[in-house]
Amino acid sequence: MLQFFQTWNFLTLALLFALPGILIGAARPDLRRVIACVLPFSLPFACTEFLFYPSYWEPAFLFDLGRRMGFGIEDIIFVAGLAAFTTTAYACCCNRAYGPHGSNSPRACCLRALGLFGLTGSLLVLLLAFGVPIIYGACLAMAAAALAMLRQRPDLTAPALLGGCISAAAYFMLCLAAAGLMPGLFKNIWHTEKFLNIFMAGVPLEELLYGYSSGFVATAFYPYVYGRRFIRRTAREAACTK
Repeated sequence: MLQFFQTWNFLTLALLFALPGILIGAARPDLRRVIACVLPFSLPFACTEFLFYPSYWEPAFLFDLGRRMGFGIEDIIFVAGLAAFTTTAYACCCNRAYGPHGSNSPRACCLRALGLFGLTGSLLVLLLAFGVPIIYGACLAMAAAALAMLRQRPDLTAPALLGGCISAAAYFMLCLAAAGLMPGLFKNIWHTEKFLNIFMAGVPLEELLYGYSSGFVATAFYPYVYGRRFIRRTAREAACTK
């Protein structure tokens, strides 16, 4: 089994990162709709793997798709899993639900989403043009998208900040679990020598920055795009989901 983990390191990592979202969906059925709504927006980011591979890291891909296509099956699993738990981590851990806030018409939701994607994509292209490494560019672009949302929705500031912390903590624990299953993972697969080369309990600092940035933007994304706000979950609502 350990040989399988080592051989298919990215598949192992992707499946590991899918677990929190599955557990959240099982524990909080009311959050399944949230996960279903954000997945279509997140999956296109799986196609950006070519920006990370092989300059940032060089994992093994099923059917060698990373080299042949620029992304693989593992990217889809990883991105879906990451979106599922970073979007819902705050609501799950802090016992929050969603209430209405402003317009949630399909047109308004699409315009808000398109604006965010336009901002994020444009900033990322600009950062890459100036030679900023993709891992830092991705974190900065996500942070900029989050700040743009918070500028219009200050009520989401505290949830987004806390959601980033919760997501970073979960991301860190998942990385530790991955390192336990695949000893030497971050030293052998990541090109940390090209970056800060700083580790937290063996996990590259860049990965923790990515985990926080993902949670920061994802926590605010659903309520911002779909015209929702965080509300305290009542005992009755909690009982109904058991």
